[in-house]
Amino acid sequence: MKEVVDAVNNRIKTPYFGYAILAFIALNWKGFFLLVLSKVKPEEKLALFDAQTDIYTLLIYPLAIGAVVAATAHWLKFIFGIIERKPKELVENLQLEAEHKKTIKQSQLEQSRSDLFAVKENELIERAKRDEAVEDIEDLETKEKLIKQLDSIRAERDMLSSELQNNQKPKNTVSKEAEEILVAASSDKNGNIMKISTKSDRTIQAGKNTFGAKDQKSFVKYEAALEQLVEYDFVKDLGHQGEIFEITHKGWELVDAL
Repeated sequence: MKEVVDAVNNRIKTPYFGYAILAFIALNWKGFFLLVLSKVKPEEKLALFDAQTDIYTLLIYPLAIGAVVAATAHWLKFIFGIIERKPKELVENLQLEAEHKKTIKQSQLEQSRSDLFAVKENELIERAKRDEAVEDIEDLETKEKLIKQLDSIRAERDMLSSELQNNQKPKNTVSKEAEEILVAASSDKNGNIMKISTKSDRTIQAGKNTFGAKDQKSFVKYEAALEQLVEYDFVKDLGHQGEIFEITHKGWELVDAL
């Protein structure tokens, strides 16, 4: 008996009979509704059911619909797959292009840093060679005079180099908390930041990170950091409601520089 029941269940679960059963229910729902909920005698219930159904709705149409749907289901999937393939490829290409540009920027930044360190290393080597050359001078007075001149020139050069580096630092330097929010938001491909207020607490959500949930003091600190990001145009307010923000182009450049 168990084998017979299992065989029937397996047969019903096939796509054809599944579609046929759904069509059977859809075509005869009024008859089943009256059969179950009508408060009349059983023979009257059957009469109402017979009035709403016939051999076509009970057998022929469900079997025919099940056969048609089962035969066309894979073709429909194929057609919809073709329709969605092109926009899906376009979206994937946009994502790949964004990742490619980001990788190029990171590579350029790493190369610039490597070149800078190479220049500094060569400068140290040249200084060491000059110091060795100075040590070979036998005249003490000339040696001391040359050492003082070299020290003066090197001090002036180091000062100019320091001033140049300070001038090259990005303007509108933000606080540590603002950097934390910006970096966390950059982990989300949309770069969104949300300021969430409930009856119990207020928090700032960036990517998968939550800021300011500890207490009021913590929240206002990160709220001020978010306002700083908006002021410096690193993020912008979407809808001007002060609830949802997104990273701007300038903000993404700062993220790459961090």
